[in-house]
Amino acid sequence: MSETKRRYLTTEKAGYHVAGRKIPAVKIPAEGDGAEQLRPKVGHVLELTELEAKYELLSGSIVAEQAAKPAKLPVAKPAKAE
Repeated sequence: MSETKRRYLTTEKAGYHVAGRKIPAVKIPAEGDGAEQLRPKVGHVLELTELEAKYELLSGSIVAEQAAKPAKLPVAKPAKAE
């Protein structure tokens, strides 16, 4: 039984482990005199089946890749001055 895998992106709600996979960490620069912090990478791509993604989608840890990208809107050309 072969299930199709789809691409998902992690959100700011994701932890270091999502759907049984480890999410890489990124360094967040310190504000003021504080130390640098490590946080799970937002936008990390995961390829998951529907069953693997079900809980993570409900919890908001991931979003479908197509849903994360804004639709391209047609750009109107400026009118020429006469």
